Amino acid sequence: MTHLAAADQTFLLLVIAFCLGSCLIRAFWELEQARARRRAPSPRRRTTMRD
Repeated sequence: MTHLAAADQTFLLLVIAFCLGSCLIRAFWELEQARARRRAPSPRRRTTMRD
């Protein structure tokens, strides 16, 4: 295995941290969007309850 320079290791660590962070942020964003959709009543559901 070849040895990487400290600058290369730092760059790779930052890239990995950025990718993992963006994935986590996207996952939490999707969860919040799904929760908001479940909480918001749909227009069709309200009209059927009135009938």
